[in-house]
Amino acid sequence: MCQAPLTYMKQIASNIGLLWLALLMAVSVGCSGGGGAAAVEPSAPEPAPPPTAVTVEEAVGRVAPPTDVPTPASVEPTIVVEPLEPIEPCRLSAAAFTNVGLGVPRQSGFVPSLGTIKAAVLFADFSDAPASETPEATFARVSPDAPTFFQQLSYGRLTLELQPHLQWLRLSQPSAHYAGLIATGDGHRAFIQEAVNLADAAVDFSNADLVVVLANPEATAIPYGPAFGASSGFPGIEADGVSIPSGVTSGADLAYWGYLWLNHEMGHTMTLPDLYAYEDNGDGHRFVGTFGLMGLISGNAPEFFAIERWQLGWLDDGQIVCQTSGERTTALSAIEQAGGVKAVVVPTGGKTAVIVESRRALGFDTAIRKEGALVYTIDTATASGFGPIQVPSNQPDDPMRDQAPLAAGESFTLCNVTITVTEARPDGDTVRVTVSEPNPCAAANAETTNPCADVPAAVQADVMVRFVNQSGTDVTVFWEESSGQLIEYFRVGDGAVFDQETYPTHKWVVQDAAGSVLLTYAASAEATQCVLIP
Repeated sequence: MCQAPLTYMKQIASNIGLLWLALLMAVSVGCSGGGGAAAVEPSAPEPAPPPTAVTVEEAVGRVAPPTDVPTPASVEPTIVVEPLEPIEPCRLSAAAFTNVGLGVPRQSGFVPSLGTIKAAVLFADFSDAPASETPEATFARVSPDAPTFFQQLSYGRLTLELQPHLQWLRLSQPSAHYAGLIATGDGHRAFIQEAVNLADAAVDFSNADLVVVLANPEATAIPYGPAFGASSGFPGIEADGVSIPSGVTSGADLAYWGYLWLNHEMGHTMTLPDLYAYEDNGDGHRFVGTFGLMGLISGNAPEFFAIERWQLGWLDDGQIVCQTSGERTTALSAIEQAGGVKAVVVPTGGKTAVIVESRRALGFDTAIRKEGALVYTIDTATASGFGPIQVPSNQPDDPMRDQAPLAAGESFTLCNVTITVTEARPDGDTVRVTVSEPNPCAAANAETTNPCADVPAAVQADVMVRFVNQSGTDVTVFWEESSGQLIEYFRVGDGAVFDQETYPTHKWVVQDAAGSVLLTYAASAEATQCVLIP
């Protein structure tokens, strides 16, 4: 079988250096720390948090499910009601969608993010690692807390229905064999398919949206649990006359992360990118710190960002204030509770924006160190694992961004956007957002540079190819198998670049939205290469 390129190992987008990427290839996604018509993106395994983040004891203490979110008494602020601007300038489309990514509306072909998701849950053990706990005990590691998390964060718009087959399925090979399988899309699919085949006589898979395989958490040879997604033209999981496009398998990290592991991986199956850094130089959580489940699972404030909830359809357009200029005062309702305006979005470029939302010690964010208005940036042209969302540090010596939220009277300027909290209420914050000109971020984005400069070296493959999209439209890039079959790998927005590891002679085909071929490229033996998409 030909050697697959390493695209689905957390798509290399600019700086490559994470050794965890070694096992991630093809359409396999993910791990706990982090996959359309694209495949769900694979994730590099997230190890235990670094010493600067949290201790094991803290992590375990934080993943307990919260009590019901209280509805605090609301003190209505005095504000000037102004007509809202059109929402369209703030609906930034995906520009670096590497099987997962940011972009509103979300990409098609993923697990539903609204209504009821039905997940068939299977339990697998191995001859070298037989399960010592009951399937019921393993199931209790994720249920009912994982469904509660989605129910609460979606404001009741998403119901996760876990359908367990409470029997250990003894797979045919030792556990280390399956640790190798999850490194590739074909292998990961084979892992899930074997479990499905063993359970098929007793389980009806015809209505399943995805398959969850909980491996014996004592099987330490399988260190992490990724998500799987079938790309365009790539087979899904076959059972009962249907093809199930998505799945998740657990590893030994289930015992560490608990139920939030499943919510994280299922976030990938619904399009969300990883927010921790694939290139970890001791600061793997430098982008969002303690905020957001797609970053540090055991963080103090794991609830999803407003932009993620908007992408998933959990927030309506009317709950987003799109502000492109001038000064406006907006009353924000805390993201942890339903109702109200949830975010002010200020576009700073074609694919970038500054966003402010309100965070309170409610729901799953009860361990938050400081409440207030949280300011962050998004860039839909930045790939998963390279900082598509970033919470800037506004305090010295605050690596986990615990002090990032702004309290009443505090102000912060980012790009040409100044956010001042004029009032802190029990249920949220009132913020004054001022957009000034010129915009240094937009100017920086518009600077003309050599797009082929500084192509990074490949880490796991032989070649790094940079694709530079100068076509005037968003494009999709496919890897061509030796059989001629095209496997969708990633998308590149107009004007964006994307770095992809591959091997000499491997072929890549670039198509526009209509399916017209813009470019066919066969990689040479040069270590770094640059391709301009006309």
